[in-house]
Amino acid sequence: MPCRPARVVAASLFALLIANGCAAWDENPDFHRHAMSDLREDWRQPGVFLFEASSSTQFPADSEAGEQERMAWLAGWMRRTGYCPAGWEVLSRSKIAPAEVHARRHDLRYEVRCVSPEATAGH
Repeated sequence: MPCRPARVVAASLFALLIANGCAAWDENPDFHRHAMSDLREDWRQPGVFLFEASSSTQFPADSEAGEQERMAWLAGWMRRTGYCPAGWEVLSRSKIAPAEVHARRHDLRYEVRCVSPEATAGH
């Protein structure tokens, strides 16, 4: 069988591009937001959103730096979804019990609601 160096080179370049693309994704500022949090409407409470996030050694549950990062993730979700253009407020923050059944297995839950444009007009 004849050697096909062009195919070998093309396959090698493709593998290299894929590997570099994955490394670049990990450095993307949205990587942790997508991997460690989500936002959805609470069907039980109209007008309330549930922001769930995971803590980790990099983003501890009870550290100011971890909380700032999670609030940046929340802001990213709000921008991406277009929810709450006038702003939002966090109504509550609670730990999710490990025994509670939920899809993403996050360990922190925030209840969030939009503020009215009138409430921000005086600021």
